[in-house]
Amino acid sequence: MSYHKRMSARERRKQIHRRHAAIVAVCIVLVIALVGGTYGVTRLLLHQSQPVNSVSSVASAAKPAASSSEVPAASTGDPTKAGEAFEVGKTGLTGYEVKYPNLYARKKIGQWKNAEDKVVYLTFDDGPSSLTPQLLEVLKKNNVKATFFLTNQPEQRRDMHYIKDIYEAGCVCAVHSSCHNYKKIYASVDAFLADFNEMYEIIQKQTNGHAAPFFRFPGGSNNPQMTASVRQGIIKEMTRRGFFFYDWDIDSYDAMGADANAIYANVTKGISNGGNIPLMHNTAVKKATLSQIGNIIQYGVQNGYTFKPLDGTLDPSMYCFSNQIFIPLLKDNPNFKLSDKHEARFASLLGISSVSTSSTAASSAPLGGQ
Repeated sequence: MSYHKRMSARERRKQIHRRHAAIVAVCIVLVIALVGGTYGVTRLLLHQSQPVNSVSSVASAAKPAASSSEVPAASTGDPTKAGEAFEVGKTGLTGYEVKYPNLYARKKIGQWKNAEDKVVYLTFDDGPSSLTPQLLEVLKKNNVKATFFLTNQPEQRRDMHYIKDIYEAGCVCAVHSSCHNYKKIYASVDAFLADFNEMYEIIQKQTNGHAAPFFRFPGGSNNPQMTASVRQGIIKEMTRRGFFFYDWDIDSYDAMGADANAIYANVTKGISNGGNIPLMHNTAVKKATLSQIGNIIQYGVQNGYTFKPLDGTLDPSMYCFSNQIFIPLLKDNPNFKLSDKHEARFASLLGISSVSTSSTAASSAPLGGQ
């Protein structure tokens, strides 16, 4: 009997423990259910009160950002739409066309403009050099911005950092050539592209991606070192990639050894005769040129001229030595459009009819720079 009583006592204690455990378990379940239900209701209420555009913005944020190296998608096909994405045809490419996938213009310039009256665009080839800081100081003193067509010749390697200074001074940095070796770069379209891309990447790095979408041929676009087929191939391929070129209509002849007085006379005479783009140089030996920049600017200011850097909006056909090749490439081009004046002037090359008597007369005039 005592044994039975002892067992019953133990059993009772076990039963008590089991009841306690069950009660604790039920409490835990109730707490979890209560918390979970509250959280769910809160989420539901928040979701119902969230604006629709907030949901779409979250979805947009979840999309991966486009690579900065991607060429922008095609836009409307209207070359007059400045700032829209440059349109690139990527089908059926072969040979050099598939090389340098980042060597494309990014945005459309829009329809080119005629030159303004009494505006001069100072241009300097073959920089940077040890004279670049002094040239920038002269420009700054006269509140003038200019355009630099840059190279990377062996004697310039220590001066490449001046490209950043040119850009930060508000001037324009454009490709001239990397090696500036006529025989090498004009051997083929492939050779030209390799040289151009090398210089373009240097400028992009120094200017944080602000290399100009235009360039200048070493020796001009009519350089006799190019065969007719190479010239045509280069202009066609560069136009396809969105790059166009400026020659010039005033020659300082500093490249031919003109002294300071002759440089001043050549440039100011060209300006007074209606020229807009003087060709000068910024190599380390062109001290005579440097000495006359301030005087040339003062001549212009005193005679009512203003000075601007090229920004790509000026119609390049006015200064082009190779319009017979360049102009036909612009027909039905989704990215480029001549100014109205020069579209009429070059109507025959574009394969369009003149729109007026004045336009017909203009289109029959001699081609500029031929």
